[in-house]
Amino acid sequence: MVTSYHAHGYGLVWFENQSVKDGEIQFKRHVIMGERPEDNEFGIRFSQLHALAIADMNQDGVLDLITGKRYWAHGPKGDVEPNAPAVLYWFQTVRSSTDHSVRFIPHKVDDDSGVGTQVSVGYINGDSYPDIMVGNKKGTFVFLSQTSRKGDK
Repeated sequence: MVTSYHAHGYGLVWFENQSVKDGEIQFKRHVIMGERPEDNEFGIRFSQLHALAIADMNQDGVLDLITGKRYWAHGPKGDVEPNAPAVLYWFQTVRSSTDHSVRFIPHKVDDDSGVGTQVSVGYINGDSYPDIMVGNKKGTFVFLSQTSRKGDK
């Protein structure tokens, strides 16, 4: 299970189903992005994750995460860092074949849109790569996926 850890603060986490003990499912929490940049291997952080989507962004057969910072969830002073850049990211899911661990590699899509209470992923331009749509207090945005070929600049 993947979720925002605190919708008006910081945190993106996933919970791993460990086992059933005394009739209760046990979960282990894994931090993808924490309150401080040093809480994750890529050094990024942003607050107010109100929406999350999953899609295979790079067509590798593995679902990836799409989320971002909500802009002014409760106005200019209502939440943590309300005026920080309203970023939008997709996190590439990479599984290790040796130890079965999972990494989520961040890819910034934009730094002036963010997400609202929903983020949608679909196919708009017909190239078979998912496109991202968001609507929020900054406006409505569509981000068309673009592939790059080796050697392109």
